[in-house]
Amino acid sequence: MDLGTALIGAIFLAVCMVPFIIMYYHRVKKENVMLQSLKNIAQQQNCNIDKYELCGDFALGLDENRGFVFFFKQKNEETVRQFVNLSGVQTCQVAKKTRNQKANKTNELVTIQVELCFTSTNKNNDETRFELYNEEVNTQLSGELQFAESWAKQITERLKSKK
Repeated sequence: MDLGTALIGAIFLAVCMVPFIIMYYHRVKKENVMLQSLKNIAQQQNCNIDKYELCGDFALGLDENRGFVFFFKQKNEETVRQFVNLSGVQTCQVAKKTRNQKANKTNELVTIQVELCFTSTNKNNDETRFELYNEEVNTQLSGELQFAESWAKQITERLKSKK
């Protein structure tokens, strides 16, 4: 193989790799911004993020010592920042809204919204909802349902152990 062919191959390989490298750094930067925003929400409540998880355009974090759950979501130009104190929570559940859709003469259930719902121990307080997925904003589910079920299970186990 001559030097010219090797040089053309190396240039072609570099050109093919550049978009993937740019996408990787963009994703890492976005994740760091979401994590820092989650930490800022926690600091406002004098808490620390001990455990967190990122999924798509949102982040969920937990302060295990103080019992707070924090939520950050970036929707287009709108930013959602929420938190809930687990000491005032009775249950944590996944709320999934679906609709029937006909496709090829069969009915299919299509998920249109997924939320993590915290029911207060005080009947006068409203339910706190973290909207993880909405069909109007996101075109396709990408792990939000599994994410919600995992966190609901963890939080429910934590609530049971506190009783």
